[in-house]
Amino acid sequence: MTFDELRYQFFQQLRSAQVQLDGSHPGRENMRRDVLLTERLSDSDDSRMLIRFYSWQPWCISLGANQPEEDVDQARADADGIELVRRPTGGRAILHARELTYALALRLRDGLTQAHVYRFWHEWLCSVLARVLGAPDLVYARTQPDFPFLLHREPTRWLCFASSARYELLWRGRKVLGSAQRLYGDILLQHGSLLLDEGHERLPYYLRDCPNPESLSEYLRQRSATCAEIAGRHFSAEELASRLADEIRCAELIAPQ
Repeated sequence: MTFDELRYQFFQQLRSAQVQLDGSHPGRENMRRDVLLTERLSDSDDSRMLIRFYSWQPWCISLGANQPEEDVDQARADADGIELVRRPTGGRAILHARELTYALALRLRDGLTQAHVYRFWHEWLCSVLARVLGAPDLVYARTQPDFPFLLHREPTRWLCFASSARYELLWRGRKVLGSAQRLYGDILLQHGSLLLDEGHERLPYYLRDCPNPESLSEYLRQRSATCAEIAGRHFSAEELASRLADEIRCAELIAPQ
């Protein structure tokens, strides 16, 4: 298939996706339900796209698949009622506080790749959020402006919202959404965190041996942007999930030339 044909196929699947508005759950339960999406597709001939929107209660720190748990001060997190969980996908540490999280699962076929899904989903999400938030200057990055520079720096290299990767959502150069993927055979799981309000920037206070958590927390705040800041008002996870679910049903189809 051509690139335009693959894009058309993706948006056809998006419009017919099974969407679940799943409320708030503890970290381990959220990760279990994400993996369950892939198992549902693996155990059947179902070719639908499955999308789950959810949030976290209580707040939770999630680590990328290969990030050591020793990076987190477990005692301090426990004292503040913050859970610790490992994501099945890659990426770096996130404090899931006031955010809306999505999980997307689909079977890759006919030449559709992980890179295509990452790009097409963020392209759609950027367009929708720009309208919902009233932010025409919301963009998705076509390059990796700072990821190589920060990749090996300590301790920022373990913080998801410290850098922006290609095709992630940016507002005035600041990261709004962080996403990651994992492939289970031909089934792709992608999920990401959309910042609704502040809270995520407190992650450095739970890093073990962090030399200056206050400074690093401020750095995270400056490198990221929330929906509340962009729109000038608060969005609940339920409100924004409902809006996105409605938009999925009318995702624009552009027939390949």
